[in-house]
Formats: sequence, structure tokens, C-alpha cells
Amino acid sequence: MNLPAAQSRLLSLSAGPGGLICAFRFQADTAPARLNWNEVQNAPPAQSGAFHWIHAKTADSRIQDWLEHGADVPQEARAFLAGRDTRPCLHMSEDGVHGLLVDLKMDAEAEDAEKGILHFFMNDGLLITVRTRALQSTDRLRRRVEDGRGYGCTTSLFGDLLECLAEGYAARVEMLTDEVDDIEASVLSDRRERDRGALSAVRRQLADLRRQIHPERHMLGRLPAMRHAWAEPEALDHLAQGVDTLSHLAAAIDALYERAKLLQEEIAAQMSEEMNRNLLVLSVLTAMLMPATLLSGIFGMNVADLPGLQTPGAFWWILGGMVALGVGTLMFLKRLRLW
Repeated sequence: MNLPAAQSRLLSLSAGPGGLICAFRFQADTAPARLNWNEVQNAPPAQSGAFHWIHAKTADSRIQDWLEHGADVPQEARAFLAGRDTRPCLHMSEDGVHGLLVDLKMDAEAEDAEKGILHFFMNDGLLITVRTRALQSTDRLRRRVEDGRGYGCTTSLFGDLLECLAEGYAARVEMLTDEVDDIEASVLSDRRERDRGALSAVRRQLADLRRQIHPERHMLGRLPAMRHAWAEPEALDHLAQGVDTLSHLAAAIDALYERAKLLQEEIAAQMSEEMNRNLLVLSVLTAMLMPATLLSGIFGMNVADLPGLQTPGAFWWILGGMVALGVGTLMFLKRLRLW
């Protein structure tokens, strides 16, 4: 009994290594075709107008072995794809382009400072992307390809990868902007119970984004100047647009970081003003009670010849004097405009 074609294809896919996330073949005027592991290993050289995208993770030993021995890429790029570099970089040669992008992880949390790393290699017939953790940009790009979006060359596909990368950063910046807006409204309404901690977390995330996106946009700014014959002019324009988008995002992150910094300074100023008010009230109360304290201290001395010991109503006279001295001190402070 023959299995349906769909089930046969699933079995073929399952025979490959778990590190193969997806692989597609692109050809002019046709929808992208998904490849299994056997087709990836035995794929013929790409014909004119056709190319492959192979996306994998390095945790699989079979993928590591394929990158080191089986992938149709230059030796320098092989070592780079299988390496453990973490800093954004870009290397261009006559054989192709390879480098490293810093991306947002799919499961990243606010306190997660670990970077998402994507190694890539690109030439006229092949785009290889390799990652260790699930990343937002490649997931977005994979869904676009699965929806049937076509590309004319590897440069065009990589341009869409940069667009997906910018979308992830833009979503994170929008989320942080909303948080800063809420904190600003709270600060202006003088409700600061949790603002300092929340603002510190926002600034920490913005600082991480700045460290990621600034070197990345400078590095990628070299791509539109590629002089490879397979880099189509329209695709290079698409790359330039992606780099410009990253530059705008970098400027937005800088502005939001400065805004968060100013809000933190505003919170500190409000707290300092509140502390000064409390100290003023405490100082006024101390000044009001000082004459009364002096008077009570004098009449509290247990010595001979202390007046009033035998005088009826002396306690009330002394108490009234203490109140009068306190009121007089308060009026004196008001006249000096200290209260």
C-alpha cells in the first residue's frame, strides 16, 4: 500500500538531522519549493536565476559536519559558520559574503541579556543562515517564504531578512516606548511607587539594544556597495532601505534612552524636593518646640528657689507661656519667610 505523497514527504523530512530548520529552492516564475535533507546534500549547482536558502542550528553534530565538509562554500566561510563568534562582523570576497548579525531571540525576556546570534553566508546561488537559539528575523522570513513570496536573487532574500530584523527591533522599541509613556504619565501625576525600578529596567533594555544595533548598522552599511555581478541593482536598493531603517531605529533608541534618562532625573528631583519639604517641616517643628523645651527644662530642674512651686495655677501659666512662645516663634519664621 503506497503512502500518500504528503506522508512520504514528511517521512523524508524526518530522516534529516533535527538541526535542519528549513531549506527552500527559489526559481524564477515559480513558488519556493521546500527541500528535504537529502536534496540539500545532493543539490546540484544553482542554475541561472535559481538559488537555495538553507537555515539550520549548530547544536546538531550532523549540521556541524555538513558545514565543515559538505557545504558548497569557501573554506574561510566554512570555519566562520561553524565558529562561535558573537560580535557583528562582515567579510566580503569574490566568492561571496559572510558575517554575523545580532538578533532578538524568540523567547527573550526583559531580563535576558544573552544575545541572539545569526551566522550567514551568501553568494549567487546560496544563502546559508545558522543560529543557536530561535530568532525572530529568520522566523519571520521563513513564514514569508512559506506564504509563497518569491525572490529574484539571494541579495533580495537577504534584504528581506534585514527587513524582518528591523521589524523585530521596531516592535521592541514600540513596546519600550509605551512603557516610557506610562511611566511619564505616572511621574507627572506624582505616582512614583514603582517608577524607578520600571525605568531602570527600560534603560537596561535600551542600552542592550544600542549595543546591538549601532555596530550592526555600521557594518551592514557596506553591503549596498557590493560589486558582485549577482547582486542586482534593485536588490541592492532593498538592502540600502533595510540599512536606513536600522539607522532610523538606532536614532529612535537613542532618543528614547535620553528620554528615559531625563525621566529618571525628574524622579530624582521630585524625591529630593519631597525630602526637602519634609526636612523643612521637621525644622519648623523643631524651632517651634525649642523655646517650650527650654522652658520645660528650666522648670523641670529639681533645685531650691524654683518659682511657682507654691503658687496656685502656676502650671497653667507656664503651659500658656510655652504655647505663646511656640506661636511667637512660628510668626517670626513667617515674617522671615522661612515658612
